[in-house]
Amino acid sequence: MTITATARQLVKPGTEARLDALMAELERNIRAHEPGCLRFDYVISADRPGERLVIEEYADEAALEAHKHTPYLAEFIPRLLQCLLEPPILETFRPAADKAPLPESCFHVGVVVPDLAEAVELYSQWFGIEFTEPATFEIPYLEQGGQGGPGRMTAAFSRTAYPQYELIQADGDGITSLEHAGRVLYYGVWENDMEGRLKKLEAADISVDAYFRPGPGETPFALITGPDLQGVRIEYVDTADRPAMDEWVNTGRYPGLSGR
Repeated sequence: MTITATARQLVKPGTEARLDALMAELERNIRAHEPGCLRFDYVISADRPGERLVIEEYADEAALEAHKHTPYLAEFIPRLLQCLLEPPILETFRPAADKAPLPESCFHVGVVVPDLAEAVELYSQWFGIEFTEPATFEIPYLEQGGQGGPGRMTAAFSRTAYPQYELIQADGDGITSLEHAGRVLYYGVWENDMEGRLKKLEAADISVDAYFRPGPGETPFALITGPDLQGVRIEYVDTADRPAMDEWVNTGRYPGLSGR
């Protein structure tokens, strides 16, 4: 049974920016390390600007308890109290009816396009949505067809709820080449155990078209399978990338382009 936890904050005047930065750091840590946290919202009262509310949803009691014992939460709390007029008011809630949360499906759909700027403009007009600023990712080791070396990918994401559109600039002669334009390239899903996923793909005799690795032979932080009988590929992305991806979509600008 899911558990919803709330924390009501009364902000000390003059500490708003510091508090916002603290909360953003906490959210990044939770998204990177706590798959049991299903929701994290941080909102400001429309009627009382000095009052803020944190809303978190956890998969079960164990997930909430694990959150309470994380080292980054222990470091966060004293810094939080410096920004508040009084300790936060904490409450927990359980569903009125016993129901299991729906599982997540794909979080984005990747589409290769001949011209990224034109595609962003077209999709924006079609669907009435906004896109992030394009970001170019320098991939330390992109392995395709048994060959590997530095790679590059330029893309933009729709600023929408899941599943998002990922528009990818056609480039080179590999997985993002122009020959793959004009159709869905893959459906992207989060993966919290890339080593385990590799073993499952091998056991199921599913081919991999591309590995995105920190270096030769290292565990990939993303991979793209070969097409199935319907021509569908799956992109598995390490959940460690989720905080940066979420920030990119939420703010419109990618927080850093280290290329892993």
